[in-house]
Amino acid sequence: MNKLKKALSISLALVTLAPSLVFAQEKDFGSAKNVIVMIPDGMSVEALTTARWMTKDKKFVMDDMATGLVRTNNANTPMADSAPAATAMATGIKTESPFVGSYPSKDGMPGFSNFDKERAKQPIANVLEGAKRSGRSTGLVSTSNIQHATPADFSAHNPDRNNYEDLGEQQVYQDMDLVLGAGSTYLSKETRKDKEDLISEIKTRGYDYVTTKEGLEGSKGNKLWGLFEDKSFPYEIDRDKTTKPSLAEMTDKALEVLSTNDKGFFLMVEGSEVDWAAHANDPVALIHEIKAFDDAVKVAKDFADEKGDTVILIAADHGTGGITFGHRNISKGYDKAPLDEFTKIISSAKISVTKAAEEVKEDKSNVGEVMEKHFGVKDLTEEELNLIKTEKDTGSAMGRVISARSHIAWTTGGHVGGDVGLYSYSTAKDAKRLIGTVHNYEIGRYVEDVLDIDLDKLTEELYQPIRRGFEEKGAKVEFKVKGPNDYEAIVTKGSDKIIFPVSKNYAIKNGEKVELGGLTIYSTRAVYVPQTAFDLVK
Repeated sequence: MNKLKKALSISLALVTLAPSLVFAQEKDFGSAKNVIVMIPDGMSVEALTTARWMTKDKKFVMDDMATGLVRTNNANTPMADSAPAATAMATGIKTESPFVGSYPSKDGMPGFSNFDKERAKQPIANVLEGAKRSGRSTGLVSTSNIQHATPADFSAHNPDRNNYEDLGEQQVYQDMDLVLGAGSTYLSKETRKDKEDLISEIKTRGYDYVTTKEGLEGSKGNKLWGLFEDKSFPYEIDRDKTTKPSLAEMTDKALEVLSTNDKGFFLMVEGSEVDWAAHANDPVALIHEIKAFDDAVKVAKDFADEKGDTVILIAADHGTGGITFGHRNISKGYDKAPLDEFTKIISSAKISVTKAAEEVKEDKSNVGEVMEKHFGVKDLTEEELNLIKTEKDTGSAMGRVISARSHIAWTTGGHVGGDVGLYSYSTAKDAKRLIGTVHNYEIGRYVEDVLDIDLDKLTEELYQPIRRGFEEKGAKVEFKVKGPNDYEAIVTKGSDKIIFPVSKNYAIKNGEKVELGGLTIYSTRAVYVPQTAFDLVK
């Protein structure tokens, strides 16, 4: 992008949108053809350390890519959730829980300024939307349902992260080139509240739709949707490796498909269940999730090294579980304890603690048998046994017992507020790496810069309040609730009637379908449409 034009567009966006701190105007990181953002959801630095000790070579591929730390706070609170944290990474603007791709209604924390309450809940453009409009291919890979907070932040907009059906509908109409993960239940007419058949819509829109590892490997097209589970993948250690692809295998296929575009691509890859394992205090699942994520990093790095002109940016959205490689039971003698005491139980396990807990009877009378069968623990103490028997979450209690025996501790079943690791890699000769201690929103601004896009300008182009825009042209605007998660805005002027189905990328003018070049979004406060929609009324 011409530097003068870029400076002028940034200045205009500052005046019209008053966004949070604008990062791209202060630093020029150059340009890259391809950008891969990889998010090990919930991975704290200590979690990575713990997992590294349980690898063969005591080293991860991402270790050599470390360049700094990321501050993860929300716009209004010090501790993050995935929805606001990944929104910051995707849009360059911090927000609040449980907002997905939406402007906050509150502020007050570092990393956010120029708060405009009139913009509360407004959809804000993300780097995937920007990359698409730059001519690049775009894709998402996740081991959760693809409507989950992090992948949704890069592809949809809703102030409620739990509205999976709406988020999923938006994703279908975002015209992404590739989506791989889970979550078919939120697209199926049998399970959706509005009874829309979005899986059929995916096929109608020209995608190769696959549900098995064999189908993934056999797909030859350049538009691909793969949903391999109804809701989410099993933990990596419990995955059926013959029928379900790994994160690395999905990443490899994504790169194969997206790299056919000569203009480049943007890809977001999430290791979703690092977070879930940490929430569960399941040390076995956790280390395997982190190992699986690093396998995907290797795939991405190998691609970048071979093809060049590629930037890889890795960061967790927040830490989870408060895991520590160290425990009160070793407050003395910690520096004398051999590594084997930390690793032997966890490394030798063949099943996650969560999966093993499913074998425990309701009265928990067989806890000892299950612990011995799967983890070699034959001598549960009375205290350990009582913990497992009295705890409502049997799996979490078992996980904490195994962890304690491995001198590993957990502080919470929720999130923690510590900084997370930043990893940056570039084989683009003109693209610099992101270095230092940065806010999460700076990741979005960094990606914006290397893709040569303008997110603030794009927000202005894609998300204008429908009522104000059409009423200024003398039209009448009506909002209609057709059913659960089924809304439309109706614009009339003279003999013209235009229907805007919410969460789709088209309107219907006098019975004729018209492509909008962007989504119609209902923010629960207002309906937003692309600026070009107003041209439908004279």
